[in-house]
Amino acid sequence: MKHAGKIALVTGGSRGIGKAISMRLAQDGADIILNYKSDSKTAEESAAEIRALGRRAWVFQADMKDDKAIRAMCKQITDDIGQLDILVHNAAFGTMGSILRMGLFSWRAAMDINVTALLLLSQRLAPLLEKSGGHIIGLSSIGADMTFSEYACIGVSKAAMESLVRYLAYELAAKGIHCNGVSAGPVETRAIDWFKWPDAVHRYATTKSPWSRIGQPSDLSGVVSFLCTEDADWITGQIIRADGGISMGEDFNDWLTEEQKAESAARS
Repeated sequence: MKHAGKIALVTGGSRGIGKAISMRLAQDGADIILNYKSDSKTAEESAAEIRALGRRAWVFQADMKDDKAIRAMCKQITDDIGQLDILVHNAAFGTMGSILRMGLFSWRAAMDINVTALLLLSQRLAPLLEKSGGHIIGLSSIGADMTFSEYACIGVSKAAMESLVRYLAYELAAKGIHCNGVSAGPVETRAIDWFKWPDAVHRYATTKSPWSRIGQPSDLSGVVSFLCTEDADWITGQIIRADGGISMGEDFNDWLTEEQKAESAARS
């Protein structure tokens, strides 16, 4: 197994994309440290699923907005487990709304959870990751460099996180640590409900992706697992798009008349 003997920490690792990543890394041989904010029941259930695969699982509560809680969790991992090979920062926060009416509480929370938490985790856990030549992965969004209605709070914070990923990769290479990001398009999770019009998100994803569907958590978990293998050792400081092709650009067919579309289809 590609991750046999490794230990991975996944923030927000008990549901949605985070759970898919936790399960995939476990299926590929890693033991998993699940971080959660408040839902201990779901976290313990996810840990039980990991243990059912024959892997070890630990559950650590820490709010990624609370720097003291992050430091305490990192100390506990260092003192009690003493090994870390993979750090995946998946936990995220964002509020939908106009940038002109964005409250500072939401703005700062997004920056704290999406950016500052990754900084603190990397600072505190780098000594463990250095021992194993480990990997750091940050989960981002195509909204970091594409603009969407009422998405500024999330998009700006994810853009900052992507920049942090590159700077971490630059500095941590000397310690043998790789750092990359995975940028997702719309994914079928509860986060879709953050949008004012979830049905429009589905239409956008299925229309803009040449695969004609919205992303699933499993579409991202395999990418994350690969980036943490020796096969990806020459990849660092990169943001890998995993969006089903949505970000390739406008489809020229959108500008064709129905008659022109029919003619184009007949030629293909």
